[in-house]
Amino acid sequence: MITHYQHILFDLDGTIFDTEYTYMSTLLAVLKVLKPDTTENYESLIRFMGTTVKETKIALGLDTYDDEELTRLWVDKLKDYQSNIHPYEGVMGVIDYLYKKGIRLGIITSRTYDYNEVLDDIVSPHPTCLKPYFPYVVCASDVDNPKPSGESIRKYMELTGATREEILYVGDTESDFLCARDSGVDFGLAVWGSRINHTLNCAHYFLNPWDIVGATFSVNSLNYQWYRWAKEIGGLAQIGLTYTTNAFDKERFERLGDISKEILATMSYEPLEKIREVFALERGYTTPKFDTRAAVFNERGEILLVYEKQKHLWSLPGGWCDEAESLVSNTIKEVREEAGMIVRPIKLVGILDKRKWNVSDQPFHILASFMICLVGEGGLMDNTETSERRFFAFEELPVNELRVHTSSYEQIKMCFDAYHCRNWVPVID
Repeated sequence: MITHYQHILFDLDGTIFDTEYTYMSTLLAVLKVLKPDTTENYESLIRFMGTTVKETKIALGLDTYDDEELTRLWVDKLKDYQSNIHPYEGVMGVIDYLYKKGIRLGIITSRTYDYNEVLDDIVSPHPTCLKPYFPYVVCASDVDNPKPSGESIRKYMELTGATREEILYVGDTESDFLCARDSGVDFGLAVWGSRINHTLNCAHYFLNPWDIVGATFSVNSLNYQWYRWAKEIGGLAQIGLTYTTNAFDKERFERLGDISKEILATMSYEPLEKIREVFALERGYTTPKFDTRAAVFNERGEILLVYEKQKHLWSLPGGWCDEAESLVSNTIKEVREEAGMIVRPIKLVGILDKRKWNVSDQPFHILASFMICLVGEGGLMDNTETSERRFFAFEELPVNELRVHTSSYEQIKMCFDAYHCRNWVPVID
């Protein structure tokens, strides 16, 4: 597995924690007390998400008020809304996964310790639930020039010795984006908490916290340069054969196709005839193949795996999407054939590029869909592909017996997260 980043830094508000409603409602309540004739409203105050307390006070003309009075009023109003602060769905699971994979995690936040003694974890730059994962925190009071300046990230680099190329900063505001750009590190926009309504030139756009995992890791199986060249040559040959009307060009494209197969056979130590058989039915313009996988959960929240006869490994039921089938109908068909069960797909987990997630044993570019399905009736019947079906709790997964070509541990964990998440956003590579 290739690791593209060694350090992942997170903003807190709007990225890890859903604090918008609490902060903006409290700010509006404070403003109405101090300035009853204010024209500000909830939506107009959104612009202050991600800014420091000092900047907000100046912008709203509150810097002339006594700090103790402001603190007392803020704390008093915040208590009415504090129960609404919670991590976004799926974020803590991804943080836990990254930490266990050895990624070093840090916090870059506009929060300060000003209210920490009064409100503790509610507004702390280093909340208790994050302390096991994040040894380093740089808040606004730790630097002379907080976000949108990149000084906070440069401070983290001084503390850890991290280089720019090793760091990914995940945030939800333009202030976070500018902070990353000023420090020269890659930025990933946490779309799930962002209010930005225009396009930023980000390295990554994360619709789902699991997208961070996809940006951080990729599988290095069959990713050699010779393999990429062979696939490209073969694809160009097939496109040429599809559109050419010249007999001489046809011969040239056929020869390019043969060269592609010979490279694959020579470098993979597979018989040339086997390689030819794999490509025998490929016709027309070259497009990715599509694989469908079903994540079937029972009433106990356990996931269904099938035991493949040929590979002697466990896998999510699934297979190639047949020509006459849709994503949904093929998912249903594969579970019926491999597990003898009629299921109902209810939620798309994601459409993944298998080059990033799976150890590949195929010479094709493959996209795979994963769908949450409700358990149904039926019993396992004798078939050519599987010999057993069984439901597993997450802690009981046969990690060392998974067919990682089709169902990696990371993909199954993603399915568990999607099953438990009420507002899941599909992961699309």
